[in-house]
Amino acid sequence: MKNILTILISLFLYQGSANALVIGSDLDEITIGANFSGQDLLVFGAFYSDPSLPRDAKGDVIIEVKGPPQTIQVRRKKSFFGFWLNNTEVTFKEVPGFYYLTSTAEINDEVLAKNNITLLTPQDTQEIEWGKIRMPKDRHDFLNAMKRNKNNLDLFAINSDSAQIDILDGNLFKTNIPIPNTVPIGNYTVSVYLLINSELKKDYEYGFKVKRIGIESMIHNLAINFPLIYGLLAVLLAGLMGWISAEMFRRLRKL
Repeated sequence: MKNILTILISLFLYQGSANALVIGSDLDEITIGANFSGQDLLVFGAFYSDPSLPRDAKGDVIIEVKGPPQTIQVRRKKSFFGFWLNNTEVTFKEVPGFYYLTSTAEINDEVLAKNNITLLTPQDTQEIEWGKIRMPKDRHDFLNAMKRNKNNLDLFAINSDSAQIDILDGNLFKTNIPIPNTVPIGNYTVSVYLLINSELKKDYEYGFKVKRIGIESMIHNLAINFPLIYGLLAVLLAGLMGWISAEMFRRLRKL
């Protein structure tokens, strides 16, 4: 309620300008515990233009969410005498660990490219290590494979359904952004753009954080900071479970 009142007051104060855009969210932090199965992030806000204009002339809102950057390796296998082995590899750097895009209208690729609203910016594509890949078609295939892998984990989505964002009273909007249980921890950025006649008139962004808590946090920190100890403990635990299972079956056979 406090955030909603802040948005309404801000919108009232900004009405003297040609265009205004204010947004907020119900959360500034998402915690991942042992029972975390995903969560919706509520993003709401208001945009202002001439109130005498019809809804279609007031512009459209695009919401973009980017997760912490990651390095992703995509490998292509080839058959050698019946064995499938890694043949070529491409390394994508600075790829958002989570990417979500939605709009109040059908998303136009030309408008997105013009305003640099994309999963990989031109600067990011310069960081790609193509290795031996030279043909444009092969590069396109690797890029699609990277996107497909992220999409299979619910980490990449471009939503062209305008119904995903609700418009209320002409100038207010809200939407629920699904945050899956596969998201990486780190800092996230929510960017909201106001487009009028395919021109970017206003943009606004804020951040939220995803972090682990409890046993999830302990295991993750151990694996990242002390990989050798984590590996030894994993081997010991597997051996212990195997010994317990064997001992239980041995005793059951004696009954």
